[in-house]
Amino acid sequence: MFTAEVKGHLVATTKHPTLKGARLVIVQPLDPVSFAPMGVPQVAIDVIGTAKGMRVLVVSDGQAVQEMLGADRTCPARLAVSGILNEAPASGGASC
Repeated sequence: MFTAEVKGHLVATTKHPTLKGARLVIVQPLDPVSFAPMGVPQVAIDVIGTAKGMRVLVVSDGQAVQEMLGADRTCPARLAVSGILNEAPASGGASC
């Protein structure tokens, strides 16, 4: 798993049959502490409905992604957005 920022949505006119109807997003991996960009942007499946600019948690386990999609082992997807990260409270704010 890694943290990332959604940079935009991707449109594909042709997809693998197991991805039919799946939403694709471009995610930029982030450093989990500083949120600075790390590495190159990647394509992930969006099963929860994200928007551009959201910070998200991305699962990188192909089998977990297949289960999220209800797909078989032929599914080529390896990355999927599994959660949306809340913004940290400002200093002096209430803590959990």
